Amino acid sequence: MKRNFKLILTAIFIFFILLGFVAFSTYKNNNSDTSSIEVSVWGTINSTTFNDFIKKIDQDNKKTLKIKYTQKDIKTLDSELVEAIAIGKAPDTVLLPQGFIKRYKDKVYLIDSKTIPERTFRDTYIQESELYINPDGIFAIPFFVDPLVMYWNKDIFSSAGIVSPPSKWSEFPLIAGKISESDANANIKKSLAPLGEYRNVNNAKALLSSIIMQAGSPIVVIGEGGVLSSSLNSKQESEIIKPAVSALRFYTDYSNPKKSVYSWNRSLPTSKQFFLSGDLALYFGFASEYKDIAIKNPNLNFDVAVIPQTINSKAKITFGELYGFAILKNSPNILASYNLISYLTGVESVSLFLEYVGGAPARKDLINLGSRDPVKSVFYSSAIISKGWIDPDLDKTNQIFQSMIEDITTGKLSIENSVQKASGDLDNLFTQ
Repeated sequence: MKRNFKLILTAIFIFFILLGFVAFSTYKNNNSDTSSIEVSVWGTINSTTFNDFIKKIDQDNKKTLKIKYTQKDIKTLDSELVEAIAIGKAPDTVLLPQGFIKRYKDKVYLIDSKTIPERTFRDTYIQESELYINPDGIFAIPFFVDPLVMYWNKDIFSSAGIVSPPSKWSEFPLIAGKISESDANANIKKSLAPLGEYRNVNNAKALLSSIIMQAGSPIVVIGEGGVLSSSLNSKQESEIIKPAVSALRFYTDYSNPKKSVYSWNRSLPTSKQFFLSGDLALYFGFASEYKDIAIKNPNLNFDVAVIPQTINSKAKITFGELYGFAILKNSPNILASYNLISYLTGVESVSLFLEYVGGAPARKDLINLGSRDPVKSVFYSSAIISKGWIDPDLDKTNQIFQSMIEDITTGKLSIENSVQKASGDLDNLFTQ
């Protein structure tokens, strides 16, 4: 009886192997059938950079990828795409940051679980990629992630007798007095960090998102039926203070002249300009900005580190701008598009692409390989802890975050009321 049972199991096992072989063979045949079809792609990546990447793939692999890439401004991408769909001239595929998930959900062809099982997707890509998972399928195939990191001026720190940058936000009050300098009129001459304001802080929304998420608020939550809502004004029963309130209290203290940590105000240049001038000790920028900083000031003695963390945080977190290829629902070349982006998001292609842009792979296998480059190793470590949230409207949420900060710094609203107002405004966007 046991022998018969084993024979049956063996037969079933062989059957599934053969079935998988047939499916794989069919998939390969489909690839060859669509190899001559040109796939059009829109994205916000620089066109010269992307096309050079494609040419390099073609050169190295002695093949020609049929792809037409068009660069779009992130501010006008939405309106141009809507118009293109309306007149039947939309691209087949769009390379989108995760902030566009809600706005394009009805326009995108969702990849079903038979093609990419959810377990396979989760095992292949970093945690932030789970934002692309929908009940009906996969929204996009992750390409790369651009994590927020901390750039630091080595000369400023060594002059202050500090050997390394802070790894915890709790260290900032201890070193602010050693680095920040201001005159009798509270004019800042040298600053520790661009905290406390919004309009002259580059990547302010990403920075605030990082601090708020570290404090314990995911900013946006997905409820039953995929309904999105703000969590800014929420807290767990075990929490005394709302995470967002705690995060904003820390952040806005640095723009208050009455506080000992005072190190930033609205009259200063943008944080990136101030860092490039050599008068800002810490700059919070994306990994993709590394080359630009090095080119714009070759004499700047700087390095990069993982963004500081909250001392009591349950998990390390930084904001990451995740990019993925999404296939448009009305594309006449869905199969060809899928075959193309499957190739572009493979190990070899992603590794090559990251030589052209900053950032880190969204693939776990590439991250596990690590990097001997000390800069890239920081980007890879940051990719592992990258998180994001579904943004209903990039411009409008930017305005909401700016108002949330400036209502506090101008004394218009208390921190609690400012967070409550921002949370309500965010919820209103989700109902539109």
